Amino acid sequence: MRAVLSILIGLLVASFAAADDKAAEALELECRWATGPVEIDGKASESAWQGAKPIDRFYLPWLKENARPALAATRARLLWDREFLYFFADLDDADLFAPITERDGRLWDNDVFELFFKPDENATGYYEFQVNAAGAVLDMFIAERGKKGFEEMRADGPFHLKTAVVIRGTLENRADKDEGWSVEGRIPWTDMLRTGGRPVENEVWRVALCRYDYDQAWKEPELSTCAPITSKVSFHQHEEYARLRFMPMAADPARPFGIAERLPLTTSTVVGSPDPPLPYRPVRAFANLKLNFPINIDRVPGTDTLLLIVQERSYGAAAIVKFSDRPDIEKYEKVLDLPKEGVAYGICFHPKFAESGYVYVGWNGKLDGKAKQTIVTRYTWDKEKQTLDPASELHVIAWESDGHNGGDMEFGHDGMLYVTSGDGTSDSDTNMR
Repeated sequence: MRAVLSILIGLLVASFAAADDKAAEALELECRWATGPVEIDGKASESAWQGAKPIDRFYLPWLKENARPALAATRARLLWDREFLYFFADLDDADLFAPITERDGRLWDNDVFELFFKPDENATGYYEFQVNAAGAVLDMFIAERGKKGFEEMRADGPFHLKTAVVIRGTLENRADKDEGWSVEGRIPWTDMLRTGGRPVENEVWRVALCRYDYDQAWKEPELSTCAPITSKVSFHQHEEYARLRFMPMAADPARPFGIAERLPLTTSTVVGSPDPPLPYRPVRAFANLKLNFPINIDRVPGTDTLLLIVQERSYGAAAIVKFSDRPDIEKYEKVLDLPKEGVAYGICFHPKFAESGYVYVGWNGKLDGKAKQTIVTRYTWDKEKQTLDPASELHVIAWESDGHNGGDMEFGHDGMLYVTSGDGTSDSDTNMR
């Protein structure tokens, strides 16, 4: 009998490994549209879940020709709507083990269900979400594999993952025999804004749904996944994740979007052609004025004087100059030299400039010997001399920024000063701003 059982297990492993390896490499899963509300209670009993496509091929692909199904089955499903990405997993488990209850703890040392999402195949960033059998959660964005440690990554920005776990057994007693557990959760698309947020219909991401399963009878936990990861036992091998297609949105009478019908507009007084406007064409405004690297221009309120940021060369010494708004103007006058190696990006005037004379300059450079910063500095316009008073300099706000600086500004109709900000790094948003 034991020999027959060994033969059957061998045939199962062989057939599983031979189940079209090329098809596994090209595996495409489906995240279908949620056709109704989903309550996060760990049960997935709503009708919306009935339309989700099962994901139940959890196996050990890194064993290659010896690849086999996981000893304990996992049945997962995914859904999406305009606000959330939903997930559900039902896991068989004879020995429930999850002593960690802290958020963002080392949950892979417990019975845990894991989800990895990589929105852009050509970018390095991807998301990792984990929920263990005790309901503890780990959520983080990994900007680039291997660049930061776990402690740094888990503290990088908040997530708003909502989950519910239902267990069939006991967590405290490892001597008894349990049946398993299930986890249901939702992730708001706003948590993924750093990679673009919600996908569009038929967009394809890369995904790996994974599991750690501990049992007292085993020396090591069993790891399994739905993704064809064959190179090594690592759930971070995102090059080998499965494809996940976000299926087209379905009509949902219970959650309508948009307007019920389009009413004709009969009161319009617009006169003109429906054709698109003619394209803009650049025209040389000050043909006789010789300028190097002009950056930003604005008019002194109530005058014909223009202030202009110029540089000697690209990223060279910068200054603010003034001249009259006349087509035949030939000369300008310098009104302010910016600090050495400072690059200015914006000028704007206080809403009550006639009373205060305040002029704001957004620039990037070193301040008080510190690293490069983006700085908003306020000056007072000398009305008699028609120039900026350098003695009136006041630094309003500054933040570290070594490239991709921003620094343009404008006052809104609400009286607030709005300042642009780049990611502040010299390349590829390495600080994850």
